[in-house]
Amino acid sequence: MSARHEALAAAIEVNGVPSMSADGQRAAWLSSGDKVPSLVVFDVRARAEAGRLATPASGDARAFTWSYRPDIALVATGTADREDWTLYRVDVRTREWAPLGGSGERMRVAALSARCPDEVLVAAGERGDTRVGYDLISLRTGARTRLLEQVGGTAVYTDKELRPRLVETLDADGARSLWHGLPARRRLFLRIPHEDALCARFTGFSVAGDIAYFVLPDGAAATRLVALGCVDGQPATTVETQISAPRADIVSVLTDPRTGRPQLVEIEHLRRRTVALDPSLRQPLAALRHRLGTEPSILQRQPDDRHWLVAELRPDAAARYHVYEPDRDDLWPLSTSRQARDRLPIECQPVDVPLRDRHRAITYLTRPTVRTPGEDPPLAVLLVHGGPWRRSRWEYDERRAWLALQGYTVIEPNFRGSIGFGTGWVNAADLQWGAAMQDDLQDVLDWAVRNGHADPARIALVGGSYGGYAVLQLAATSQRAFRCVVASSPVTDLVAFVATPPPYWRPVAAMVRRRVGDPDDPDQRRMLADRSPIHHAGTISCPVLLVHGRNDARVPVDMTTRMFMAMAASDLEATVALFPDEGHEVLNTGNWLACRELIAAFLARHLRGEENAWDTPPETTMKLLHTPRRQAALLAARSER
Repeated sequence: MSARHEALAAAIEVNGVPSMSADGQRAAWLSSGDKVPSLVVFDVRARAEAGRLATPASGDARAFTWSYRPDIALVATGTADREDWTLYRVDVRTREWAPLGGSGERMRVAALSARCPDEVLVAAGERGDTRVGYDLISLRTGARTRLLEQVGGTAVYTDKELRPRLVETLDADGARSLWHGLPARRRLFLRIPHEDALCARFTGFSVAGDIAYFVLPDGAAATRLVALGCVDGQPATTVETQISAPRADIVSVLTDPRTGRPQLVEIEHLRRRTVALDPSLRQPLAALRHRLGTEPSILQRQPDDRHWLVAELRPDAAARYHVYEPDRDDLWPLSTSRQARDRLPIECQPVDVPLRDRHRAITYLTRPTVRTPGEDPPLAVLLVHGGPWRRSRWEYDERRAWLALQGYTVIEPNFRGSIGFGTGWVNAADLQWGAAMQDDLQDVLDWAVRNGHADPARIALVGGSYGGYAVLQLAATSQRAFRCVVASSPVTDLVAFVATPPPYWRPVAAMVRRRVGDPDDPDQRRMLADRSPIHHAGTISCPVLLVHGRNDARVPVDMTTRMFMAMAASDLEATVALFPDEGHEVLNTGNWLACRELIAAFLARHLRGEENAWDTPPETTMKLLHTPRRQAALLAARSER
């Protein structure tokens, strides 16, 4: 590997979100490491790293949590190309890793409790099967007790004794129902209708178990944290609303360990904001805010309140994690999500952009703080998030920062369907893939051009998954001319995607049909076909780069290969980068570097007219295919050199 690639490889070393042990003496986090992924263990009292435990060779470590036994951690591992997990019990003293499940079994942590420190509730299923069962496993002996047989689309919420109090099911119409008791003798507790289902979630029980706390919609444009009376066999009753957040989401809730009552709530509108529901926490929260110079994100508090685990989130720096001691007003660094470095020369501005139908879309405008001479108005990239039931955020995003550091202004709209702005904004996207959702993207681009944030003649489109669909469809249908498109793991055929969903989507198939379209309805089938990029490939007038992993369990790779063939048949300029050993995302270091530099060269060529040669790291498995038109352009460029 060249020195340049070695530097890039070091820069993408990633540290996961840290967590403190039950006794507060250790913190730990997952790290991609220089070569081998590991669990990093940190001595809180000594304020120093205590060691690294290399992960097993069976897969990359994906999720970590401490159990309530101070020396026992739980780590889920998986491979990049499969939607499955292996759960390990890790003894940080002996450095031993022991799988909790059998061969071929996928498992994840479902619940832990301080009252049952020797046990963990896990969701378990066979690979390739979307059904899960729930088992109680002893961390001492490994003994397993089945609590709920395998069912599809079910979640279990337990009390402090790890006893199932509520069981959640997905209904045929896309609604969610919560029940008292197991299926044989269940009684309805709460039904969350389809219209509210994407904006509601359970956050926890009171210690006594008689109160269940939920984040629920508060009308069409707000979210509330509500306490619901939870009596066995009885429907939910509203006890009180803890807080309501207009046009915003409640993203995290920290509770009093003695009562289970919410004390700190994190609300997100344009940016995150932490609110102290408990008056006694307002002063230390204000002191912490002053120490950081930005809004703190409180991840964890010890029961004795001696230590707080805090995230420092900014748009111009990767997340930094600290330990805060409120009694002493002492703040000290713990880890960073990426290699420690100065804040980047980029800035992110949230803007509430007006749309054609009087709605507004919160949009993030990220740009370099030092502009390139001669690029005014600036070169712009419309970056469309995936999901689509996700959202773009103000704080640091690796892809956004990477694009801005290359001198581009990055425009990220939270188009209708984006989560976090109320049910009205989510539901406004129903049956609007390729329609009003695309109008939102177009309106934000028009706003950016009018206000001098984008050169109308030099705009690129970049997106992955749903975002890949959206940018291809925009290039195919918009009257605006674009310079180029980068689409990663895109959905290109809506009929095929909805009619034959991959296993990853099957538990929510009813919801997808209601929100995207039902191919069994002739009118909606025609609508889905008309809104599919695969049927409009010939109308795309700019070069396209497609990226996909062959083992994608979410969006089948033939979505990309069929699109590529359609563009080749239309004599268009396109390239496809296929990775035989990757899944929905490109994660292997060599592949990641090759993909990143391929995209950088592609954007530079079409936005700046630069024909820079680029070399790929030897570790990549990437296979490049070009349409005849692109192949001819490559030969012509080589002959000129």
